[in-house]
Amino acid sequence: MFFDVNTAIGHWPFRKLADNDASSLRKLLESHKITMAAVANINGIFYKNTQGANLELAEELASHRDFFTGIATLNPAYAVWERDLEYCVRTLGFKGLRLLPQYHNYPIFSAEAISIATAAAQLNIPILIPQMIVDKRQKHWMDVEKFVDVNELGKLCCKVPQAKFILTEYRISAKLIDENGKPLYPNLYIEISRLRSAYMQDLAKLAKALGSDHLLFGSGAPFKEISPAILKMQCADLSEREKAQINGLNAQLLFSL
Repeated sequence: MFFDVNTAIGHWPFRKLADNDASSLRKLLESHKITMAAVANINGIFYKNTQGANLELAEELASHRDFFTGIATLNPAYAVWERDLEYCVRTLGFKGLRLLPQYHNYPIFSAEAISIATAAAQLNIPILIPQMIVDKRQKHWMDVEKFVDVNELGKLCCKVPQAKFILTEYRISAKLIDENGKPLYPNLYIEISRLRSAYMQDLAKLAKALGSDHLLFGSGAPFKEISPAILKMQCADLSEREKAQINGLNAQLLFSL
């Protein structure tokens, strides 16, 4: 079983994406033996009022609720986010929240971010935060230069310890364990799609450091090819139990499925 925690539909203005609607994305994921996926709407990155993107996503997912788990995209610096978050969870049935501080232009460790993370924790949904959307080497000149600073995200994790944070697109290394080998941020989970190498055992090393219960399978589709993420899992020097946790068991717990 694969539960993909990092997929998206919608329009990316800087290059054409294939398989970026619910039906075609589902077919693509299922062709790689992925059985469920969390999905957000790319349009929420760019809309001033992100709730429009969440409503679009709900409409797209209407006939795919057996496969996709909806992820709301909200900007805590925008008015009425409290109402929109409640609506996304209670009415639309979304099971996660995505924050994009580098695109919505607020510090990740800010009063606004603390408020929305606290609200998400009260609703028992995890908070997904991409370290990046695309690699800086591939970015369009009009795209943002900023990446999420893991140390700043760590401050948010510590400030709202009751919340569960998922760092997607994790690539830029940061200190994640203390001098005693314990995770610095017990409520931080890492999605694996952008780890650098399958054959250098980066995934197994990260699992040893953080615990396999804090890692999540993700592909980054439709931005990235799916096969490299699967290859990382196949090549990782991990037990079958550890692989099962990363492939889907951890995600089922986080998204209360």
